[in-house]
Amino acid sequence: MQETRTYLIRPEDGPEWIPIHARDLARVLTPDGWEASLVDGWGDHRIRVRDADVSFSAEDVGWQVSIEGDLPANVADDLVDVVTRQITAHAGLSAVWVLLSK
Repeated sequence: MQETRTYLIRPEDGPEWIPIHARDLARVLTPDGWEASLVDGWGDHRIRVRDADVSFSAEDVGWQVSIEGDLPANVADDLVDVVTRQITAHAGLSAVWVLLSK
């Protein structure tokens, strides 16, 4: 059975939008140091990591991240943590991630 974990990466201090221009999506949302490849599918940015598809979708409250496939929970959390730090560095505002569903 294929599992899906869903996260939200949002600003730490309120409802402010996290801006990432379309030209920067691959650089900001692909985790540094991870073997990841771009794949087609839904979302604003989608990558394949190990045996899982990871999609990023811009929402009013932040970036929704869906991880579909066989990726251990701790590895998925680490991936989202890396991307959250990259978003913080790019946008210049502190971001946090929240697990929405496992």
